[in-house]
Amino acid sequence: MPVPYFQLRNTMYLMIILCIVNYGEVRGQANDELTNISGFVDFNGYYDTREFSVFTYNILINLPKRFQYFSLTNYQSSNKSNDFYSNYAEHNLRWGIGNDIPLDLTVQYVFRNGEDNDDIRLGFRWKINETKGLIDFFKKLNMSYSINPMLVQFRRSNTTKYITQLEHAYSILIAPKTFGNRLYLGGFADQNFENDGYGGVSVKWVTEHQLGFRVVDRLYTVLEFRINDYLPTDNYGLGYGLEYKILF
Repeated sequence: MPVPYFQLRNTMYLMIILCIVNYGEVRGQANDELTNISGFVDFNGYYDTREFSVFTYNILINLPKRFQYFSLTNYQSSNKSNDFYSNYAEHNLRWGIGNDIPLDLTVQYVFRNGEDNDDIRLGFRWKINETKGLIDFFKKLNMSYSINPMLVQFRRSNTTKYITQLEHAYSILIAPKTFGNRLYLGGFADQNFENDGYGGVSVKWVTEHQLGFRVVDRLYTVLEFRINDYLPTDNYGLGYGLEYKILF
């Protein structure tokens, strides 16, 4: 099936983001505090075996004073149209409690298609691979792993919810000496806790696991296994495509 072209307006939007990143980098050369800013922007185009295409970009910015910004934005289109019919975005602002404490306080803003369904979540992130007693173990695995419990969720015209989600995120560099730091496995798994209508709690999973190989410079080929329990049918899919990462 042909992969739809991404719309020009979204490409222009991404170019604006790149200009902002480059501006921050130039400013950092003239300002001692801004030289501490680092991060990446990556762009991903996939075709999914369930006959739709996905365009995703992720932004991570390490800021002074132990602040960090991370966002993911996801657009989806069918194989029958060049137009995106759904979008989803998460914007996270994190603050590290201390230099030697592997905990971040987190504020998350979630945007979705539709009315009155955006969320504000509060929680914390535990960087398990940076925890004393576990650092050497994760270094041997070339692995990072964190969990992020979302303790409170606010939504317009809805009651406040508590302990709504548990996010898992990980990354593994596979055989770095053999593959020259080119092969990795990474992804996330979100456990969403909901009322099952019978006084109990049900769990819905949204998870993506990506195998990537750096072909040249910062260009990667990627293969991704996906699960989305919120879809009425075809909850499982396999995506394949390209990723390009810009470091700063």
